[in-house]
Amino acid sequence: MAKIKPKLIQNVFEARYERGYRYLDRCGDVMVISEDALPSISNNNVWMPEEMQPKGARMKCPELDLILLFDTYRLCLDQNPADVECPFTKIAKYAYDTVISKFDIRKTTRLGNRKLYIIPTDSIEKAEAFSVQKAPLGNWPVLITDDMKSRICEVTNVLENEERSRGVRFSIMPTFKVEAPLTIDKRLTIPPHLLETGQREALISQLKRQKQREKEPLAGLLIDIDYWWLNPEETNIEQFLENSEAKIEELLKSFLEK
Repeated sequence: MAKIKPKLIQNVFEARYERGYRYLDRCGDVMVISEDALPSISNNNVWMPEEMQPKGARMKCPELDLILLFDTYRLCLDQNPADVECPFTKIAKYAYDTVISKFDIRKTTRLGNRKLYIIPTDSIEKAEAFSVQKAPLGNWPVLITDDMKSRICEVTNVLENEERSRGVRFSIMPTFKVEAPLTIDKRLTIPPHLLETGQREALISQLKRQKQREKEPLAGLLIDIDYWWLNPEETNIEQFLENSEAKIEELLKSFLEK
């Protein structure tokens, strides 16, 4: 793979808190405020309440594929797929500030920012081979017999500070959709001008595969990065979002350069 260009496929912000009992009384207030205010910070796209029940409330922004959930113990903003660019962190901050204020939340127990990327491949076979190539395992634990070698790698590493108040989970694994091909015709990997016949057809097929990889990859290497704070003494949501975005970008860049 000459160029490694990851595609963001999902972005999730989550806040967990204690004693969010006022949800039952003030959920409607949050829905009304959010429905009026969120469009102005999300490129003027419409937000629509979907449900408001004792178990939880749900709003969505169809144009941005965003879903906002909140209840008595947590808030979650999820963009899936993440094909359309949006001011995700600004929306997350506004939603968090609104819920914390209206529910009179005194203690946030966890803040999390999670991003899932895919490095597209043309087939399941290539996704599996790439997982072995990028995993730092070598022949771990050992080669059982001479005719065996690593074919698929799924790796997870969790890093935390000494107090375990900040951490990040980094994992990789091959992924694919049901319709993904197991392998691809080797002729499609050869530059069309080197083929004796069918050059035009081969070029069209390669362009289609390239477009598929860029827009909606069927297979690839999944990179899952989840950054969190636990029981922060002072909840500075702007600082958390800034730190998490920088740390995730740093980890992704380091991984891709190796």
